[in-house]
Amino acid sequence: MATTPVMRNRVERRLDLLLAEVEELPATAADWDQLEEWEQASISLEWSHLMADYLTQLDSRYRAGEMAPDQQARYQDLLCKLREQFPIVERLNLYRPPVSLAT
Repeated sequence: MATTPVMRNRVERRLDLLLAEVEELPATAADWDQLEEWEQASISLEWSHLMADYLTQLDSRYRAGEMAPDQQARYQDLLCKLREQFPIVERLNLYRPPVSLAT
């Protein structure tokens, strides 16, 4: 299915943001115990938003075939990285991805 330029850009921005956050997880985990409680809460809330809103929206588009081939590949990469970083998600007690991480 073809995507509009607006939708393509929205998907690109969300992929960029999610990939950056997932790639930042090891650094976040390394600093976690030194962060103030409010900083941990802020990170946790932002993570929850990204998982509950952006990831679920991307997953719907992916499973409906509404992503360009390059976006599909990036989404699969995102899922792979989420699987790799899942132990950190659990250790920090962050919101678990509400979608299947299988590609």
